[in-house]
Amino acid sequence: MNNHHIKLFTGVALIAVFVLQAIWLYNTYSVLGDDLQNKLDKTFSQSIEKEIYYRLNNKDRDITGESVEGASPDLDSYLNALYFNEFLYSHNIPFDFKRLDSIFNNELVKDVGVLNYSLELLDNKDQTIKKVYNRIHEDLLNPFFIKTMPIRLDKSELVRVSIESPYKIIFQKMLLLLIASLVIGLIIIYCIFSQIKIITKQDRIAEIRQDFTHAMIHDMKNPITTILMGINALKGGKLNDKELLKEQYYNIISNESEHLLGLTNKILTIAQFEEKRVTLSKDNIDIRLMFDNLMEKYKLDSEESIQIITEYNDVSEIYADEGYMYEAFNNLIDNAVKYSKGNVVISIICSKDISNTTIKIKDNGIGISLKDQKRIFEKFERIHLSKRKHISGFGLGLNFVYQVVTAHEGDIKLNSVLNSYSEFAVIIPNKKNDKTSVN
Repeated sequence: MNNHHIKLFTGVALIAVFVLQAIWLYNTYSVLGDDLQNKLDKTFSQSIEKEIYYRLNNKDRDITGESVEGASPDLDSYLNALYFNEFLYSHNIPFDFKRLDSIFNNELVKDVGVLNYSLELLDNKDQTIKKVYNRIHEDLLNPFFIKTMPIRLDKSELVRVSIESPYKIIFQKMLLLLIASLVIGLIIIYCIFSQIKIITKQDRIAEIRQDFTHAMIHDMKNPITTILMGINALKGGKLNDKELLKEQYYNIISNESEHLLGLTNKILTIAQFEEKRVTLSKDNIDIRLMFDNLMEKYKLDSEESIQIITEYNDVSEIYADEGYMYEAFNNLIDNAVKYSKGNVVISIICSKDISNTTIKIKDNGIGISLKDQKRIFEKFERIHLSKRKHISGFGLGLNFVYQVVTAHEGDIKLNSVLNSYSEFAVIIPNKKNDKTSVN
């Protein structure tokens, strides 16, 4: 399964998880809403009953000892309260709507919480509103709870309550669930993306390992084959009387052996840099002499036309380890030659300020895409064009340069345009600003 499928399935899984969480939260909200409606229903009916019994038990009225027609302990409590209310009406003790508002408000705060509501006393005969107690500052367009209850047995008078949405109270009750859901969601996202990152990294490592294996086989097989052929030719005795040709074979064997040794040393040196086990022998380096030697080397060794343009701008030396710095600039020039098109033109421009010396090496090569630029300094990293063009290399050169420059507490920057040029700027601290220590 490739990364595209993994990301697709991961996306679908994430969506499924969040949909399930959303359904769960919605169901929880609905359950709490239903429970709240039941509480409001109960609170409203009990408030009406309390208002009735308050009038019934008022000591200022002498109605004790009288029987209440229709009332019975076996009846529903609210129906029983209505019989008592009829008894009170018969004694000219009417329903106190204001007291109901006070009782209901207190019971609401105690049982549910602070909510805005309106109470209406309705005349059911002519469908009019007699009284209104409004605890809502504006019209309630979409009330959460509406309940109408009779206060007379013949249902000639009704009381209606309208309550605004108690979403704040519901969300307060769901607060721990919401926080838990958010935390779980974040943990799931983190774990999934971490797993994708690990899988992507493993795929990348596998790809790098495969590229490295192919490059190693190619770069080491050719020198070994050349060495073996040269040794066999010398052992055969056919070159005994051809001293000039024999000397050429010895040189080829020596050069190829040095090439193999150089590859091995580069890998070991990078490992030492990564483990901070490199000792820097820093001194003032004649930069003109160093680049003169490098230019001479490439002009002699290369079969292509190479033009190297230098601008030193009064920069005569840098403070660095000569061996490592020479090899770093050698890698940059080697890349410029390998990745250039046709006639090679390389410009080397030096500049200096109070703190640092900057050496820019620019070519007229194939350039580096923005995608490749992000990883170009990683170990074993090679740009895609080099793979397609079968340009030899392990992908160690630029990582070596990066390790060397970093060890000098310097910096390296890349400016490149695909199919046009690449420019590497190596920035090295001047001697008085150098803070590196010998490890």
